[in-house]
Amino acid sequence: MLKIPINEIVEKITSKTGLSDEVILKKIEEKVTELAGLVSKDGAAHIVANEFGVQLFKSSESGLMLIKDIKPGLKLVSFVARVLRIYPTKEFKTPKREGKVASLSVADETGQMRIVFWDTNFIDMLEKSTIKEGDVIKITNCYVKESQMGGVEVHASNRTKIDINPKDVKAIPEFTKPTIERKKIKDLNEGEAEIRGAVVYLFETGRPFFEVCPTCGKKTVESVCQTHNKIIPKQSMVVSAIIDDGTGNIRVVFFGNRAEQLLKTSSDDAFKLVKEHNDDFYVIKDKKNKILGKEIICEGRVSTNSFSGDLEMICNKISEPNPLSEAKRLLTWK
Repeated sequence: MLKIPINEIVEKITSKTGLSDEVILKKIEEKVTELAGLVSKDGAAHIVANEFGVQLFKSSESGLMLIKDIKPGLKLVSFVARVLRIYPTKEFKTPKREGKVASLSVADETGQMRIVFWDTNFIDMLEKSTIKEGDVIKITNCYVKESQMGGVEVHASNRTKIDINPKDVKAIPEFTKPTIERKKIKDLNEGEAEIRGAVVYLFETGRPFFEVCPTCGKKTVESVCQTHNKIIPKQSMVVSAIIDDGTGNIRVVFFGNRAEQLLKTSSDDAFKLVKEHNDDFYVIKDKKNKILGKEIICEGRVSTNSFSGDLEMICNKISEPNPLSEAKRLLTWK
């Protein structure tokens, strides 16, 4: 299903027509009523946009899309972007299949996203450094999914084609500045950010383990993966902590390997200990004294918790402060 926030649809319609948000929202409600509830409010918004001649998913004259316009559910998407980061290849093995999966992070002047590769030919290109960080790639015929960590991710298929540093496309910025800004916790707002602070609390609530697909790592429902169907799931961890940097504090949630990095133990080993001691939070209790007070750096997406109304971060990357790089930062820290 194509997913575009209704407020973005309304904004696009108002931008073209000059009508107010209230008028557009009323027309959407009227469309829902007119169709006797056969379509959702989101679906009605798409119909209203079409009636006003508003193109929600735009491509350039060359047929290439900008990252900001790429939405979950789109198929045969093509775009040009610069490679920011290439992640290590992961191996997987299931009763029905084994192989590798690779991914990289790319950006253009409008946004950033992740590309996932299952095809061995593309994975070989990454492992042999045929594609390198800093390269510009033109990638055609991909499909788009919603990322588990929020935002979108593009998946290459057997129809996908990649051109490296093509000459027939516009220039892509070098992105010499950090893509994620370091912020003090008191200055955080919704969006991507990096923080540095001390772990002052570890939560012992909720379910610390969940089942994921051993192939793609996505959360499963009753041992069914949306991509790989019926599978034998493996356990993954989720840990919540409060990080304080002296200006404020925020709840940070660590999933999967970020939780493993925080606790310095694998999900498999942690799950065995939990079962052995019949205590869901045994590992957190066991590691608490070593972790509390420790300084870490977290990159992630900050959003408002719908229940508490407070800001919280989903951590996408965790690391320990490097004295040299942190000293350089202090020279420009405001």
